[in-house]
Amino acid sequence: MWLARIIALTACFIAARYINSTITDENYALTFDYLQKYGYLSKDVDAVPAQRRNDVFRNAFEEFQNYYDLPGDGMPNNETLQLMSKPRCGFRDILKHGTKASLSKWPKTHLTWNFHLTDETELSTARAAFDLWSQHSAFTFERSETNADIIISWRRLRHYNTNTKVNGAICSDKFDGPGNVLAHASLPTDQAGFVSEVHVDGDEPWHIYINKHPADRFSLHYTLTHKIGHSLGLVHNRRKTSVMFAIQPDQQ
Repeated sequence: MWLARIIALTACFIAARYINSTITDENYALTFDYLQKYGYLSKDVDAVPAQRRNDVFRNAFEEFQNYYDLPGDGMPNNETLQLMSKPRCGFRDILKHGTKASLSKWPKTHLTWNFHLTDETELSTARAAFDLWSQHSAFTFERSETNADIIISWRRLRHYNTNTKVNGAICSDKFDGPGNVLAHASLPTDQAGFVSEVHVDGDEPWHIYINKHPADRFSLHYTLTHKIGHSLGLVHNRRKTSVMFAIQPDQQ
């Protein structure tokens, strides 16, 4: 099945080799995974008739380019591939292709949170991120070491949830080591006892303080602010100036 996908994707973009010689078979495989992971390609794309598959891939690529205001016509040019390689949030951009993520709201406006197994510096950074949301939303927040509504934790590669009773033992999204996905979070649901989990990739080089981060490290403060937005029910925003923009900014 995977081989069929690669063959179809290669056929879809065969003309791109004449436009851009830097596009490789590895790019094709990574592109397929990326478009599917972030909602531009359906999970059941293999069921699409072979004669229509090229159009499906091209339309998905063009949708990605349109979403991020990139030049292109559904072909994988350098600028598009470069953006796909940037560190980002693991949450989907597009929620339409078989996504069961609920857009339910919290039934309350006072929420508790905790940062699992962390130190005082990281707690202060998390508290500052929650303070930002309390200033710009109707929510209020309080740290609680037990039964928190939002739990932040460091995780690596294939990992476990913190609240295994409700969310299940294994997280449905795995991390990929340094680069690419930096963290992910779950939207609120109407499930009894629901806990929104924020998982931060422990393999990344983090700047754990609130001040401006160096170029070779990612801002934990900015990342937590973004992920808390998901925990409150927000999805990605296409505006580059929005804290809910999916791609990590170079400096913040």
